[in-house]
This record gives sequence, structure tokens and C-alpha cells, in this order.
Amino acid sequence: MKTKSSASMLVVQNLVVLMKNKTILNGINAVAQSGDLLAIMGPSGSGKTTLLDTIAGRVQATSGQITLNGHCLNKQLRCRLGYVLQDDVFMSSLTLSETLHFTAMISIPESVTWKDKQARIVDIVNALDLTKCLNTVIGDFVVRGLSGGERKRANIACEFLTDPDIMLIDEPTSGLDSSTAHKLMIQLKNYATQYNKTIIATIHQPSSQVYHMFSTLLLLMDGNVGYFGKATEALDYFERIGYKCAQHFNPADFLCK
Repeated sequence: MKTKSSASMLVVQNLVVLMKNKTILNGINAVAQSGDLLAIMGPSGSGKTTLLDTIAGRVQATSGQITLNGHCLNKQLRCRLGYVLQDDVFMSSLTLSETLHFTAMISIPESVTWKDKQARIVDIVNALDLTKCLNTVIGDFVVRGLSGGERKRANIACEFLTDPDIMLIDEPTSGLDSSTAHKLMIQLKNYATQYNKTIIATIHQPSSQVYHMFSTLLLLMDGNVGYFGKATEALDYFERIGYKCAQHFNPADFLCK
């Protein structure tokens, strides 16, 4: 989190992923731009995480292509991506401060001065509201430490240290209460807007408040695209084709039922 990112456009074109002769993703098309919070929604088994894994290079696409600013997304360009997995992996005995400083030492190039690394840590801690728990141990099922929401933000903070232009986040709100999930998504939205970053996040069942933060929505259904476009226009689209969402009903629940 050092400077605003230059404009970027990630394009997924006709992406197909087959695993053991089963079609997991079938002709996916989507675009994510700088400053966007792109939400990938859909019921369990719809291919959300597989799509993130394919963009990150963890899963091999069967056909189709993924480009960044018109260039095929290769190993070198993927260095501009960060990926936050759903399950965090930490050394439970370290404090959050020690974890961030250790991560900075091993993930930020040696060409960056220690002073600049510390400044980046401070920026990220403030952006994710982690100041109060810097001296708290990560903890585990035996030793009490960070809360669930703090662990999620700590996981994201560690990835932010590398200053990626595009952040892939798998289920950032999973396991969090509605208030904590809402607060975290506000922080991610502000991060994307303030630093011109792109955030692509899988979301299973967001609250209506969280849903209305999305810039763009990609709705997957059994590996196919059910909708892609502005999140604010999704309900109008489905109403035009005969599926109307009841008034005061959570749009996310309607779209994923």
C-alpha cells in the first residue's frame, strides 16, 4: 500500500475448466478494472473458488484466456496479483505485530528500506483498523488470541504488504457476524477506491448492505455465467426475463436461491 496503482484491466474470455471429465467452468467471460470491487456469487459448487484459482494460476484452464491490459496473464504478470485464501495460516505464538514484520521481511524486496517497510505496515494497520490488536498473539484452539474478524483482516494485511494491483480474496466474510463482515467490506471497498486497486472476491451469502457495495457482480450457476454486469442493475435484468425480487428482500438471497 505505497502508491496508487496504474490503470489495469483483467479480462477473462471464454474460460473453460475441466476436471476429471467434469466441466467446472463453462465459457466464463468477465472484466475487472482498477477501483472495482468485483463480487463472484453463486451457490456452493458453482465454481467460484475454481475461478479464483484459475486466475491465480493454481488451476490450469482447459481453454479460453485471461489477459491483463491486453497481455496474456503469465507468471511474470501474476506477480501483480495477491491471493488471500479462505483459511489463514499463521504461527499462533507470534503477535500480530511480529507476524506483519516477519511477513514484510520475507515478502517485500530488499531494495525497499526497512523504514519504508515499517511505514507500509503502519498504513495497512490503520486502513484495516488493526492498531488495537497489534500486541495480541495470533492464537489457536488452545491459546486465545485474535478474534475471527481480526484474523481475517490480519490475513488480508499480510497480502497487502506486497502491494498487489489486483487482490483475489476467497470468502472474506465467511465465519463473521454481519456487523464485522460489513465493516471489513467497507475497508476493502475504501482500499480499492483510495489506491486504485482491483478487488475480486467470492461471496457466498452477503447481507443486503454488503451487496450494495459491489461495483460489479459475476453470478455463477453450475459453472455458467448467470449474470455479469453492474451489481446495481442485476435485479432489473432478472425482472426483465421474468424473475422479480420481492420488495425488501435481500438481493443476494434472491440471486443465489
